[in-house]
Parts: sequence; structure tokens; C-alpha cells
Amino acid sequence: MTIAGYYNRQGQFDKTITALEERAVKEPNNPEAHYTIATFYWDKAFRDTRLKDAEKKDYVIKGLGEIDKSLTIKSDYIEALVYKGLLLRLQANTEKDLAKQQALIKEATTLRDKAEDLRKKKASGVGN
Repeated sequence: MTIAGYYNRQGQFDKTITALEERAVKEPNNPEAHYTIATFYWDKAFRDTRLKDAEKKDYVIKGLGEIDKSLTIKSDYIEALVYKGLLLRLQANTEKDLAKQQALIKEATTLRDKAEDLRKKKASGVGN
């Protein structure tokens, strides 16, 4: 994580991702490892205004792949559900097809609601 942070501060995104992927290989059952990679993809796609739409979409798709790995390991991972929704909303922004765009937003909203329900259950002590 320290090395990934260093590369990220230096603007070396590919090296950042490589370092994060090395962590995921070393911790294959840790949902946070894949979640963290996805957050870096989201951040790059959301904040880097120099990216072309195709590059942004590619990062979003890669982020979604990592989030899905995380959710496969831990299906009730609240933060991963939230980030999947954020990634889907970014993907919707790159879509030209209005129906597909609306479907992505609907899925993102469903994930947000699921995350909120899990958060409420956790706060009330249900399922702990």
C-alpha cells in the first residue's frame, strides 16, 4: 500500500495499479484488496479530466471487475456496494444509449439502497 501510494503521488497510475494488484495476489481472500483497486480506478476515471471517454470507460470497467471480485468474497461489503454504484454512475455518464444509461443508474440506485439497508441493520445490531 505504501508503494502504491508513492506511485500514485508521482502520477504513475499504471505502477500504482500494479502494486495494488500485487497485494490482491498476496491476499486472495481479502475483499478490501480488490475494493481498494476499484477505488483507485474510480478516482482516476472521476478526477482525471485529461482522459478520453474510451479511457474513462475502460477504467470504470476494470474498477467494476475488481468490485465484483470483492463482493464475491464478501457480498455484504457495504463500502464495495457504494463504490459499485459510483462506478455504474460514471459508466452511465459515458453511455450514449439512453436506455442503457437509465438501466445503469437504476442498478446504482438499487445498490445504494442495499448498502443503506445493510448500514442500518449493522447500526441496530441485527446480523452481528
